[in-house]
Amino acid sequence: MLRLWLYGTVVPGVLGLVAMAAIVLPGDGDDLTYTRLFTGGGALIATCALGGYVGGRVAGHRL
Repeated sequence: MLRLWLYGTVVPGVLGLVAMAAIVLPGDGDDLTYTRLFTGGGALIATCALGGYVGGRVAGHRL
């Protein structure tokens, strides 16, 4: 159960936050725009959903 929570929730959540931060946080001093904010939010949602699915499948797979 802990493995499912870790691989299905924690890892995709951290990867989603990293993906969002890479898009949203300005690296060159630009201001945050709605386009970057919504794109970063979309990347967060997509990464968490896809990563949660894949992580859940991996954690549920018995060797």
